[in-house]
Amino acid sequence: MNFKYGILRNIIVIVLLILIQKTFIKVFSVSALNISPDFVIIALVFIGAREGKITGSIYGFLTGLLADFLSGTFLGLSSLSYTIAAFLAGFFKSENEKFLTKYFFLVTVFACSFAGNFIYYWIYFQGTPITFPEVIIKYVLTTSAYTTIVSIIYVIFPRRKKIERSFLGEA
Repeated sequence: MNFKYGILRNIIVIVLLILIQKTFIKVFSVSALNISPDFVIIALVFIGAREGKITGSIYGFLTGLLADFLSGTFLGLSSLSYTIAAFLAGFFKSENEKFLTKYFFLVTVFACSFAGNFIYYWIYFQGTPITFPEVIIKYVLTTSAYTTIVSIIYVIFPRRKKIERSFLGEA
């Protein structure tokens, strides 16, 4: 795949997911706590597991900055959590892309989402009367589980096989 085309595609997908997440958040929210899936983190986990730790971290940081600017919350908080989640996803990079298939992807999404949500909510709820176990149970676990459930869509739909075309017999 062309290097510039891959970057452009990733940027377009991430921007679209941020816009969907920020505009239609109430549609996907469950419960009085407004627990909603994080579509962006699913894309960042995919990018991190496919392209590695450094590339994933760069995408995570820039995506978090854009999300923070659009939401108007703590500037840098989403950047930190997305960077950590995408960096951790880079640890799941393998030659055969094993962690981008079926149930391995779900485990990867849950682990990275848990880490990113842990950092986000831990900092977000500093100075509030909510206790640490409440933050873990009410926000971190539920958001991570909901994000993992939504990422089942990726597992259900089959991926297109890459069509490798050789030029003059070169692979």
